[in-house]
Order: sequence, then C-alpha cells, then structure tokens
Amino acid sequence: MDWLINHLSTLSSSSVYWTLGGILILCGLGLPIPEDIALICAGYLAHLAVVDVHTVFLVCFSTVLLGDSLAFGMGWRFGQAILRWKSTQRYFTPRKQRRVRAYFRKFGSKVIFIARFLPGLRFSIFFSAGMLRVRPAVFVIYDTLAAVVSVPALVYLAYYFGDHIDRVIAWSRRSEYGILAIFLVGVGFVVFKIAKQRRRHKSCNAPVAPPTVNEQN
Repeated sequence: MDWLINHLSTLSSSSVYWTLGGILILCGLGLPIPEDIALICAGYLAHLAVVDVHTVFLVCFSTVLLGDSLAFGMGWRFGQAILRWKSTQRYFTPRKQRRVRAYFRKFGSKVIFIARFLPGLRFSIFFSAGMLRVRPAVFVIYDTLAAVVSVPALVYLAYYFGDHIDRVIAWSRRSEYGILAIFLVGVGFVVFKIAKQRRRHKSCNAPVAPPTVNEQN
C-alpha cells in the first residue's frame, strides 16, 4: 500500500481520481487487488489533503458500481463462452462454480448484497448473477445497498483516522464480516421498531365492542 500512496501523492488531484477509479473498475472485473486497499488509499490521500474527501468518495462509489456492473454484464452476455476458456477455468474452477450456485440456491438474489463482503468470491458471484439471468434492476439495487455500507465506511474511516492508518488497515482486513454484521443488526433493529409501532397503532385503532344490555342499564 505504501508504494501506491507514494505514487499517487506525486500526481495531480484529477490524475488521482482517474487512477483510483481505474483500479476499482479492474477490481470489479476480478483483478486480484484488494478493493479495500484502494478505498483506504482514497481516504488517506484525502486526509493528506491531496484530494477532496467527498469528491474521491463519489469517484470510488461510482467506479465500484461500474466495475460490479461490468462483471454482471460479462456473465449475462458471454458467461458460458468465457467459462470454456482454460485460463478462466483455473480461476473460476468447477468447485467454485458449485459453491457460488449453492449460495444462490440458499439466499437467492440476496447473495449479491452479501458478495460485497466476500472479497474472494465477489467477482464470481456477480459474474454468475449475470449468467443466471438475475434481473438487472435487482442486481443494481442489492449491489448499491451493499456499496452504500462498505465504501463510505472505508473511505471516511481512513480520512478521519489517517494518523493511525496502520490500525485502519489492520481493522479493514478483518472488518468485512463485521461491517455486514453491524449493518444487519441495524436493519433488524429498525424492522423491530417498525413492527412494534404497527402493533401499537393497530391496538389503538382496534374497534371498541358495543356495551352489553346490562351495561346500558
């Protein structure tokens, strides 16, 4: 990561945006570069005042979604043909294909959301989503929701805690499931509160039974 930061620090702000965007698109296409490293670099460069934090966040967010969508589109348009390539079979092994299909059978389209927090399977799942003809709108919704959780978490964490960047990197390496768990707990809490309010509303609006004859007398 140090070499990437040192290199990007020598570039103009616009070049940093383009470079980070290109890296994240390639990550979405399966390039074996940890996406979280690029996102942390973005936040840390904002901490160093090389780029604007909000602008670099928007660049990262949009290019993450673009890379994911390209992987999905590749699976949709060229899936079976690509899987016949020997080079692809070494990366997307039959065992991995079975594993990804098992995820889809178990979780359905929701596995697209979960894939954001599974770096080793992210591209495979998005590619398979295209092959399995998941509706593009469904893919975009789940992928966007997941990116709303993960991208700002890493970019802004590195920005605000740039003086302790080593700890941020160490945390990010074990945070994927942590971020997902925190998000799911938050969603569960919101759902619980909504359900509780609905029950209270129904009880308040429940019809009152008419008085009996004895009560009228």
